[in-house]
Amino acid sequence: MKHEKLRARLGAWGLAVSLLIGTLSGSGQEILPEQEVEAPVQTTDLNQIFTEQQDPARNWGNPLHIEGNYMRLADGGHQQKVGNDHISASAVISKQPISTSSDWEILADFTVDDFGFNCCNYGGYSITNGRTNVYYNFTTGYNGRTLGLMVRTGFTEDPVIAMGDKKYGYGQKRLYLHYRAQNRMFYFSISDLRDVDENGYPDAQKTPDRGGSYFELSFANPIPSGDDLYLGIAAGVDSGQQDVRLDANKKVEATFIKASYLDYRPHFIETKLLDEKGDPFPADAEIKEGDIVTVQARVKNNQQDGGAVLSHLMISDDSETYPTSGLDFDPDNWDGTRQEVTVDGRVVDAVNITDGGIPFSCSPTETVITYRAMVKNPSGGAVTVGQMMVDDLFQSKRHSGAELIPPVELVAADPQKPLEEQGNAGTDYHFTRTPANENGWNREPVQVTFYPGDFDRFNVQEDGAPADTLKADKPQRVYPDETVGLAAAYQAQNSETKKVSNKVADTVKIDRTPPTLATAEDGALTLRDGLSGVWKLERSDPDSGTWGAVQTYDLNDGNGAASQAATTDQNGKYHTVDAAGNVSTPLAVTVNSAPDVAPTDPADTLPPPEQQIDQNALAHAVVYDSMQEHLDAADPLYGGHFTAEDAQKLFEERYGFTSNVARDDKLTYAYTISRDGVDVTAQGVDSTSPGSFTVTCVATDADGNTTTVVLTDTLIDRDQPPTVVWGEDPEPPVGPPFDPLAPAPRPTVKDDPETGRKHAYVYDAITEPVKAPAVYGGRLTAETAAQILAGRYQIHTAQGDDVLVCGPVRVTVDGKEVGAGGFDTTRPGSCLIAQTVTDSRGNKTTIYLTYTLISSGGAPAVNYDPGSDTVQPDDKLADPEVITDWQSGNQYATVRDRLVQPVSDPPLYGGSLDLAGVRALIGGRYRFTSAQADGELREVRLTIERGGEPVTAIDTTRAGQYLITYTVEDSAGNRTTLFLQYILTPGGAGGLYPEEENGQPPAGESPYTGADGAGIDGSCQIHWLALLGALMTALYCLWARARRAAGSRPGWGGALVLSLLGAAAVSLWYTRCCALDAPLLWCWAALLAAGLGQFMAPGKEEQTD
Repeated sequence: MKHEKLRARLGAWGLAVSLLIGTLSGSGQEILPEQEVEAPVQTTDLNQIFTEQQDPARNWGNPLHIEGNYMRLADGGHQQKVGNDHISASAVISKQPISTSSDWEILADFTVDDFGFNCCNYGGYSITNGRTNVYYNFTTGYNGRTLGLMVRTGFTEDPVIAMGDKKYGYGQKRLYLHYRAQNRMFYFSISDLRDVDENGYPDAQKTPDRGGSYFELSFANPIPSGDDLYLGIAAGVDSGQQDVRLDANKKVEATFIKASYLDYRPHFIETKLLDEKGDPFPADAEIKEGDIVTVQARVKNNQQDGGAVLSHLMISDDSETYPTSGLDFDPDNWDGTRQEVTVDGRVVDAVNITDGGIPFSCSPTETVITYRAMVKNPSGGAVTVGQMMVDDLFQSKRHSGAELIPPVELVAADPQKPLEEQGNAGTDYHFTRTPANENGWNREPVQVTFYPGDFDRFNVQEDGAPADTLKADKPQRVYPDETVGLAAAYQAQNSETKKVSNKVADTVKIDRTPPTLATAEDGALTLRDGLSGVWKLERSDPDSGTWGAVQTYDLNDGNGAASQAATTDQNGKYHTVDAAGNVSTPLAVTVNSAPDVAPTDPADTLPPPEQQIDQNALAHAVVYDSMQEHLDAADPLYGGHFTAEDAQKLFEERYGFTSNVARDDKLTYAYTISRDGVDVTAQGVDSTSPGSFTVTCVATDADGNTTTVVLTDTLIDRDQPPTVVWGEDPEPPVGPPFDPLAPAPRPTVKDDPETGRKHAYVYDAITEPVKAPAVYGGRLTAETAAQILAGRYQIHTAQGDDVLVCGPVRVTVDGKEVGAGGFDTTRPGSCLIAQTVTDSRGNKTTIYLTYTLISSGGAPAVNYDPGSDTVQPDDKLADPEVITDWQSGNQYATVRDRLVQPVSDPPLYGGSLDLAGVRALIGGRYRFTSAQADGELREVRLTIERGGEPVTAIDTTRAGQYLITYTVEDSAGNRTTLFLQYILTPGGAGGLYPEEENGQPPAGESPYTGADGAGIDGSCQIHWLALLGALMTALYCLWARARRAAGSRPGWGGALVLSLLGAAAVSLWYTRCCALDAPLLWCWAALLAAGLGQFMAPGKEEQTD
């Protein structure tokens, strides 16, 4: 029966607990659904309900032997002589009386051997008074007169009813006896074991006329009154007054199968709380600590038309599922009040719900049982009672639990929800506790916070002893230290109303120490944690960086083992997590090496791979390989275009990869193609022209380990002359250092008219200042020049045979060989070093190295970089204009150059050339050399102008003219300024004019004068300022001449003006940059000289004198 949950609060006086009974609604609350009973009450355990019958009249020779459900009841090995008779007999009897008001049954197998005497020789069931009085025997066998199945009253020789047939007398039979209370009938049936139905009963369909062995006797007789009736299993055999011993090899035995009530299903209707007198509580009544109350249980046999079964009502022995708490049933503790038990209103003396229980007859008619108890509930928890009905015969148990008085709840805040969503502190919840993880552990200090409201005291117990009391002025208790498990309990009280809450148990477990993870000598992983224990082994995903569990270990009550061992077959970064959630320091574990790679041709070999282990413990190997292929115009390699598909096919034919991951040997492959450092996988590369490209294959195994093969494929044109690249050492033993990252000088290839082969010409230059002591001992000879060439360059043949014939090294000045004396390196000058090499096909390459020595201390030198693609191999830069500052002695050099490039699609430099791009352009096109011993240079200025106005970038998408000004300064202050006229044309490169035809300007066009951009700062107005200065100077000359004609000479004010104009002219001289600047400045200088003459000439009076 379902009931509403009781919501009353139980208060207390001192330790008392009170409850307003008006909220009880007069009934208890079922804690758990009543135990379901689908099948009738029964037992299959012989020893549960039967015991040996000690009556001497039933036990002759002590033959009884019980083993489980097996019984040896009589045998020739255990016999007793009585007079001339030899007897063996025994019986077992039910421990409790059997009900004659309910239906019941018993089923067993009997084996009755034929002892050969004309005497008693039987086995079966009996109904007795538990002592010597046998009321009925239901047996099979022989009773001295009848052989077969029979029912006898007592030990009479003549059965009341029988089936006299030998086949029902001896052998192994199944005997079934059941009783029907409604008609007071016994039914006794028999069959061979082969003739039982699916439920194990003798099958009524298998009668003798149908070839079976089933037979049934029914017997109705008044049940004896006055005595309790007991059910027995008995057997016996005697020699029939013949003084002959029984055959020791024969016996009567039985095997118990089951016994059950057929119409008994006990049921609890309701359990509720009443007052001491057994009356309902008034609406305003209070239950206090120490009050005597009455517990009322209403029960019945829930089987329709069921019988009455002798039973007892007891406290449930399953206290975990059906607890009893807050009640004292011992009247010795009740201060004189006695226990009173009633069954259907009738007082039953000398019994209690404890100590054997309350006897009653469980029938289909409701039975009301009451008993008293004292409320004893200092904990404030729920007052509950757990009861069970136990039938007397089978001891079957029917449990029920009821909450009689609900607890005064001490509510903890839900750690999974924000506090603002949980109502009011102090009423909707009373305390908070630092939430533990799913294993009950914390890895930081635990704080318990009390919120006064319903209660004003919060008592804390630790290990069963009072530890602290939290109040409004001290609401918190903190557990900072590590602990494996501190047993705590919390209980609140209201000091004014004396209300006490239930007690909330807690276990504080704190572990703040990370676990450890290490590799053992055998390669296994050892996980350790000495407090909360090991919980998980996790691995970091190398792609996402997230951690995932590799292995999770079982916990015992939230605690892990102090040590665990693990093995892994996967490379990676691992850590262990303890039960508290602490994480160890990551450990890199490498158990699998990178995939192996080998050439498919056994005759080939690969260089050893470069190995490394990354931060995720993954292994990576890189193998560098190379190959050469010859071009054939008639049969182009790869159809003239090498693609990613060709790369895959090439690698499949050339290499074999093998994974070292045993659990999963799959490999994935990724291919890329690059040329000159640019990824061209998508578009592929032209395979019809000489050059080299790189094919990269990355093989990745199941762990993420990789092996990368970088294959450089060089396409060789047999007609290609030897190639020149930088030497291996950027600081060669002989000769100045070079930049190995700069492009090597580009060759100019021509047909050799003498040999019909190709001839390449490579131009390079070295510029350095004269040093003291002089380089090369003061003389650069052919032998020294050969060492310079050998250190500065590497020369490779395109034929693949490494055959090169090197010609003599020649050192010339102005076309003449220097001879044995060599080139003088003690003073400025320039020489040309040349050498020709020839490959096996007669192709040649000649290197021309111009070696220039400049004056030490002069302005920085500038030359073309032969490796730039904006410079033709034989281009020469114009000589610089150098001016020496007469005061500081510093030199200022000006170099002018012009670069014309057509507008293209796609546009040059991505459509825009900003200052950084211009700086890179200058760095690639020119070489600047300091004339100082330290060789240091710094950039002073870099500007871009168009039309006389500064701009931040060059628009390369359309035609236009720009002036780039770039100045470098050495450590002594000498400067060199490069003025680069950068012209973008719609077509090919032209001359000085923006658009020229046949070297001449178009009609109406004037030469480029620099008016749209000139000057050291990018200003194009130098010559305009010079023209203005010259005009001002001319005006001064006219004024001075007029003064002199008037008879006087200019004063010192005029002299000051003339000085300022002269200083301006000198300063503009150093900033000139276009063709008109110098002529105008010279013109201005002439006018300044004329003005000075006007100032120095005598006046009219001085001439007269």
